[in-house]
Amino acid sequence: MLRRLYIENFALVDKLEITFVSGLNVITGETGAGKSLVVGAIAQLLGEKADKDDIRTGASLAVIEGAFDLPEAGVITAKLKDLSIETDDEALLLRKEILLKGSSRNFINNRMVTLSQMREITAHLAELFGQHSHQQLLNEANHLLFLDRFAGLTAAVESLREIYNRWDSVQKEWAALESRQEQEKNERELLLFQKDEIEKAKIQIGEEEILLAEKKILDSSRLLGEKSDIILSFLESDDNAVLQLLRSCRKELSLMAGLDKKLEKELALLDTAEINLDELRASLEAYRSAIPDDPERQEEINLRLDEIYRLKKKYGGSEEAVLNTFAKIQEQLNRRIDVDDRIKGLRHDADRLADEYEKKALVISRKRLESSPRLSKRVQRELRDLGIDSAKFEFEFIYDDDPAGILLENRRCKPGPAGLESGRFLISANPGEPLKPLVKTASGGEISRVMLALKAADNPATVGLSPLLVLDEIDSGIGGATAKMVGDKLSQLSRAYQLLVVTHLHQIASAGLHHYAVEKIDSGTASGRKTVRVKKLSETERRKEIKRMIALPEKTGA
Repeated sequence: MLRRLYIENFALVDKLEITFVSGLNVITGETGAGKSLVVGAIAQLLGEKADKDDIRTGASLAVIEGAFDLPEAGVITAKLKDLSIETDDEALLLRKEILLKGSSRNFINNRMVTLSQMREITAHLAELFGQHSHQQLLNEANHLLFLDRFAGLTAAVESLREIYNRWDSVQKEWAALESRQEQEKNERELLLFQKDEIEKAKIQIGEEEILLAEKKILDSSRLLGEKSDIILSFLESDDNAVLQLLRSCRKELSLMAGLDKKLEKELALLDTAEINLDELRASLEAYRSAIPDDPERQEEINLRLDEIYRLKKKYGGSEEAVLNTFAKIQEQLNRRIDVDDRIKGLRHDADRLADEYEKKALVISRKRLESSPRLSKRVQRELRDLGIDSAKFEFEFIYDDDPAGILLENRRCKPGPAGLESGRFLISANPGEPLKPLVKTASGGEISRVMLALKAADNPATVGLSPLLVLDEIDSGIGGATAKMVGDKLSQLSRAYQLLVVTHLHQIASAGLHHYAVEKIDSGTASGRKTVRVKKLSETERRKEIKRMIALPEKTGA
């Protein structure tokens, strides 16, 4: 139960402290007075995401604090223990700080927690139905939650959800490993192919350079032969060949040296030239005869160079890179990871979780089917108390067929986090009308009353899970006698819940055990700014406020 609410610098609130009690607490006030600010502040405590625009103009920090009674035992105390949060005097203190600069901060018993941890705790403290509180019912995804709560299946479904999530996680890991195994198989086949390809090629560093040199000679053999023949003809073959002319020169110079000894040096030079040219001729003749003319070798070299070029292009651009790639391939092949044992373990876990899920899901499905008619009858009875005398109300089960799914009532159903079925509420509010989806056919006022009927139909064993109900303008779309019925139903609910009800209808306000009035007043500053004040009314003030709500003129002395 919420005992105390403190608000500071939140929206139009300067500083405000409200003390609540058990039972039905109603909050009223003029339109625009700020009634919903109280609900907004509680929403922040329950885990709504903070908005810096909610900080009062001129302030740098907004603070909201709520003191709740804490049961001696139960799910909340267990979760607090899991979070290592100490409790004192069976009280729970929640605080939200919204900073203009920086992130908002959440505290439980003065211990800072994350927003998700705050929500984990407050989910078991209160339920908040915002303005147009029937919004929960406008989302058909929520309808199964109401049935599960009535059937006392909330904890069982949460347990089933955990099993499903583990099962799903195991299946995904299993599939990922099998995919990885197949990928590794393909990669290994490629690596083996590449290893074999390089190994067979027997690449050697420098081989390309040697082959290119040999290829150059083979490609130029005809030209080299022609040029050698020309040079040899210049040296000796022709009548005017160099060697013939040189010998003639020596003959003449030898006669001259016989007459003049000073020419012996020049004669020696001429002899050396003749010897050198004769050696050149012999070398060229040998070179000419050795010039290769081998088309087969030429083709062999071209094929080998093509292979080397292809491997270089494929494996790094050089002979060294090809050999480095070969070494890396061998290393990769040697360190292959064997995932067979892990896949085998995951398959076993998946089978075990599937069996566990199936057993629990079938039990939940059976209990849902058994509870659905009882919920329908109970809601129809509650709706009659709320002025919808001829209402028909049912829960329609919806299943997704899956050939590989779980067998339920002779059909294979696709498993989901919440079980084998989803569903939605159907209603007929008028005699003779067929049942149709609630979200498509019911008016705002009818949906508000359906929501109240569902809360009134709650399993008493589940009420303690969320003892505080905050209802902001649940009276939207209703009035007159219907409003009186809603007020009576709220009074009935207040025996099991602490209710905080924001209303603009006097019929509902009259049902409250405790009445709070919200008004805007001058802040007392030179700026003339307004602030919001909430006052708990005495019985006299309460009658006066209800008269205001029904617009009755005040009598002197009343």
